Amino acid sequence: METFFKREIREARLLDPTSGFQEKAIPVEVRTDLFSGTVARVLRFRWRPPETSPASSLIEKSEQSCPFCPERMSTSTPKFPPPFDEGRIHCGQATALPNAFPYSQYSGVVVFSDNHHIPLNHFTPEILFNAFIASTAYIDRVREANERVAYASINWNYMPPAGGGIIHPHLQVVVNEEPTRLHRRLITASRDYQENHGRNYWSDLISFEKKKAERYLYCSGKVVFLTSFCPGGMFGEVLTIFDEATCLQDVAEDGWRCFSEGLSKVLACFHRLHFDSLNMTLLASLERREEICVQARIIPRVSLPPLGTSDVNYFEKGHGEVINIISPEDLAEEIKALSLD
Repeated sequence: METFFKREIREARLLDPTSGFQEKAIPVEVRTDLFSGTVARVLRFRWRPPETSPASSLIEKSEQSCPFCPERMSTSTPKFPPPFDEGRIHCGQATALPNAFPYSQYSGVVVFSDNHHIPLNHFTPEILFNAFIASTAYIDRVREANERVAYASINWNYMPPAGGGIIHPHLQVVVNEEPTRLHRRLITASRDYQENHGRNYWSDLISFEKKKAERYLYCSGKVVFLTSFCPGGMFGEVLTIFDEATCLQDVAEDGWRCFSEGLSKVLACFHRLHFDSLNMTLLASLERREEICVQARIIPRVSLPPLGTSDVNYFEKGHGEVINIISPEDLAEEIKALSLD
């Protein structure tokens, strides 16, 4: 497994004005995940969690015209057309409905609850569980209508720094006949690994990370949480693997409860680290694929003070490499310590 992770450390040298222009060496670590092909540059600067939080005035103003608030939901949001039996899908306070701005032929939205704003430390396992059950109900309806669909993703842009255009917390569910670019890459790499080694890569990764104990966080049932060796965001990434779940149907209700319980802990830790925005993507096949597991990536997002600077820059957008200013190992230690409080 070590051969799938590559580290290279280079030094940038400069004359430092804070020390009388003495020469200073600054290490830059380039990490490559040889399995997926992702690359991240870990800059070991002294970092402090950004002291930012959503402005109450922004939240209050957005609530005045929010289409997902209960007083407007029935008149301001679309309904599913036939062959759906009902115009919307409900599970507890969660509601699934069509995406008015679809990203795919089958594109749904799941509103978490009636509450217009939910801080990350208030996403209880029950709130999350209901939203995921509503999401899978929508996916099931799509599959009943079109048996050719074979891939689904459950996605979350939470708050404006993560691309959330509506404050009211909601998921976006996409169902396709073909996998997205990342999903296809992971499927291909997983298949190649299984053919070459006779084993499942994701099971091997879980065993390796448990033994290494640098990035492994915890298990919730058979759902494993760890930080990614090559993170997808400046402040890291939590990778969640549904061990032994090779398709969405394998997750079942108990799996969603375990995921919701573990995710609730991650979100609460993010909040305590002042990461009050995030992206999440859960990838799943709808047909059993023994080489790959259902999995999710949770990436904290921030606007950097004092200018509200984006945490995405040219390296990520133009070169496909993420700049990371907290190492995955440090993030794992932070989350583990906060989880025990």
